[in-house]
Amino acid sequence: MQIKSEKIHDYQVTVVLPTGYDSEKTYRTIYMHDGGNAATQAMNYIDHLIITEQIEPMILVGVVPIDRNNDYTPWVTSSLLPNQPNLGGQAKEYLHVLVHEIKPFIDMNYATNASPDHTAIAGCSFGGLVSIFASYYYPKIFHDYIILSASFWYDGFIQYLQGEEVVRQGKSYQKPVINRENHQMYLYVGEIEGIYRESAQKHMVDYTKKAYGELKKEGFSDSNLLFETHPEGTHDVYFFSPHFIRALRWLYGDKKIRPASFE
Repeated sequence: MQIKSEKIHDYQVTVVLPTGYDSEKTYRTIYMHDGGNAATQAMNYIDHLIITEQIEPMILVGVVPIDRNNDYTPWVTSSLLPNQPNLGGQAKEYLHVLVHEIKPFIDMNYATNASPDHTAIAGCSFGGLVSIFASYYYPKIFHDYIILSASFWYDGFIQYLQGEEVVRQGKSYQKPVINRENHQMYLYVGEIEGIYRESAQKHMVDYTKKAYGELKKEGFSDSNLLFETHPEGTHDVYFFSPHFIRALRWLYGDKKIRPASFE
């Protein structure tokens, strides 16, 4: 694999090119938040899967946030920690930069297939939350989504997902109607995430299951939405990375992975 570093619109971006990268070909691209932390922990194995043709070659683009508490949150709300600044609610602005500045740069300088059905977005925790909002703000840019332990506990998010109007600081937010026919989504949460928390994070698993139900109502088919859990999964990259791999296998491998039961 080749690793390139770019500075795009004040964001530090790491571009990982697959072994055998050929600028005369085109490749699908996965845009990853938090610098691509879920992939970083498993890069050699991803390389192995590509070389052995278990998944197709792809370009990974890891974007480092300037301030993740602002970049990845959909509206302003109070921090869960005492004496800390509010969560800034700049997800729409961040995604605008990703779509209108970072992606065009990548498409111009690397051998991407820029079409929506070859473009994915992926993230963990707050990165998973902002990836869901990418599906509402830019459903014609991204067709594939990898959502790992997303912060669905975020104040007002479940109400938003259920179609209710969310009003914060005089601004109104309401979920648009999305055609999910061409979308594919891998959704994961660990079954013991949040059990030692006293904040809204203690509802991590329940809220993810509610989110899964609401996403199904939006029109995802059983073949296009895979929800998995892990019985010992905590909120940790130790679990994010192997489930990122499972997502790659499901999306770009043989499609034989089936969801684990959470009943």
